[in-house]
Amino acid sequence: MVTGSQLSVRNFLQGVNVREGDVAIRLRGTTAEIERFTAKAGNGSLALEGNASLGEAPKAVLRLKADQFQLLGRVDRRIVSSGNGRLQLDAKSLAFDGEFKVDEGLIDFTRSDAPTLSDDVEVVRADTRLRGDAGTGAAQVGRAVALDVRVGLGDKLRLRGRGLDTGLAGELRITSPGGRLAINGTVRAVDGTYAAYGQKLAIDRGVITFNGAIENPRLDIEATRPNLDVRVGVAVVGSATNPRVRLFSEPELSEIDKLSWLVMGRASDGLGRTDTALLQRAALALLAGEGGGPTDQLTKAIGLDEIGVRQSDGEVRETIVSLGKQLSRRWYVGYERGLNATTGNFQLIYRIARRFTLRAQSGEDNSLDLIWTWRWK
Repeated sequence: MVTGSQLSVRNFLQGVNVREGDVAIRLRGTTAEIERFTAKAGNGSLALEGNASLGEAPKAVLRLKADQFQLLGRVDRRIVSSGNGRLQLDAKSLAFDGEFKVDEGLIDFTRSDAPTLSDDVEVVRADTRLRGDAGTGAAQVGRAVALDVRVGLGDKLRLRGRGLDTGLAGELRITSPGGRLAINGTVRAVDGTYAAYGQKLAIDRGVITFNGAIENPRLDIEATRPNLDVRVGVAVVGSATNPRVRLFSEPELSEIDKLSWLVMGRASDGLGRTDTALLQRAALALLAGEGGGPTDQLTKAIGLDEIGVRQSDGEVRETIVSLGKQLSRRWYVGYERGLNATTGNFQLIYRIARRFTLRAQSGEDNSLDLIWTWRWK
């Protein structure tokens, strides 16, 4: 009988922290049977059962069951999973197949990993070279690894980085071609946002396709600014590490009008008096990159979605400061006040439909407006 307790496996670089391992294995001649094998990670557990043959052709067949088991626990990569799998191991190969679901997870590529060597570079150190048998010079052959695991993404897996923050829904297949981990499958973006040009845009359509590397999925996303009279937003295609971004609108508008609607929430009519603020805000968003600029950091710190400074129309140009918070996809609350005014205005906006908006205003001016917008060329 082989027993063990308080066993652990840790790799803090990859976020692996398995603890409280408890094992009991009964040996009978050249066979071994697992009577008990349990371990914990995070708030979950893993149980293992099976048997092995230890003769001239060693072979083991194991079955495992995971319940809320934390596979990865890094800050930027966290996976908690439940499910069942089967492991088959012999002298030349290791095969694992199963079906699992993600109970909770996060894939965050906001910060890039440390530099790595190219895939075609192999490092051989003097103390770890493979040695041949009996001085023949024939190198030992490593064990072949074959994975075939299907994973349901559940409803608590998020993908974050490069301005993208969205939930994922769908199913993925994990394999190991050439001994390297690969993930394939197409999933949908759920309740997602995309930060661009100083705005938090709502993702109307999002398809994320994994075709190999876990850190570099393909993106096909359309995100629009809510509560506008026209549909305008950003389309993102390409890979997560090299996305291509363009503006779009319905109906089709000029590029300056698209940018004006996206950044300022209105058409570019009379833009000559406000083009400096427009360009400054767009430039700040572009220069900020994935880390976020001073404006984004400030709005996040105080819990707002928008801080703006503009000049009023008319003969007397007054500087107006506006603050806003998007409560939901349809509800928006804001506050505006001129620098020379004694009071300001609170606004509560409800987007009934694309062309209909209900606006309640209180403060210096009190009003209740039902706004219907019709645009034509």
